Amino acid sequence: MLLPVLALSSVLWASPPAAIELTIPSRGVTLAATLQLPATGRAPFPAIVLAHGSGRTTRDQMRWMADQFLSMGLAVLTYDKRGVGGSTGTYVNVGTARSIEVFGDLSDDALACVAALKARKDIDAGRIGLGGNSQAGWIIPLAASKSKDVAFLVITSGPAVTVGEEMEYSRLAGEDPGSIQGLADSEIDRRMREFKGPHGYDPVPVLQKLNTPSIWIEGDKDRSVPMVQTLATLDRL
Repeated sequence: MLLPVLALSSVLWASPPAAIELTIPSRGVTLAATLQLPATGRAPFPAIVLAHGSGRTTRDQMRWMADQFLSMGLAVLTYDKRGVGGSTGTYVNVGTARSIEVFGDLSDDALACVAALKARKDIDAGRIGLGGNSQAGWIIPLAASKSKDVAFLVITSGPAVTVGEEMEYSRLAGEDPGSIQGLADSEIDRRMREFKGPHGYDPVPVLQKLNTPSIWIEGDKDRSVPMVQTLATLDRL
């Protein structure tokens, strides 16, 4: 069952969570990461690795989500996207042409972080999950499909459509610079049904085979992810 949007409140700490700086090797790059342990509770902790949305995302930009999971008693690992911040490698903006290749690299980066946690005595190796929003909705199911070490997925505002469909919807819905303004939702839906452009990465074959327990938290009024198509796909699967 799909759940409605969750309202996330701010977190106030009696004492700040412990922070451990890590460097994690992954496919020829080194990821700059921070592991935070909950302020209360006892090790070994369940844990979540937070993957990125689109753009040049750093671990600091994931703090809002990290705080929520820390307040629930999970250890949280955040990291700079490859080629961004303290991580080495080359940042590549995802489009349809290279999306399969780029998502392959980014999903392997998430798994490298899972492996780093699994080797730690203060982390419960059997309860390590992946989370994230937006573009992470493509990345973390792909990562989970490659590994038995991922115990769960938490996806917010994640697309269950192709990269090309998401890009076309963003162009029609009026959020991104250069997008069309003022189209009615009915007209957007009509144009989306007629979309014949390049598709790039398609998540459906991965999602069809995925056995990892997952929660998808979506919002009806999303102006980047086409929710009509995404919810229909998730319901069908």
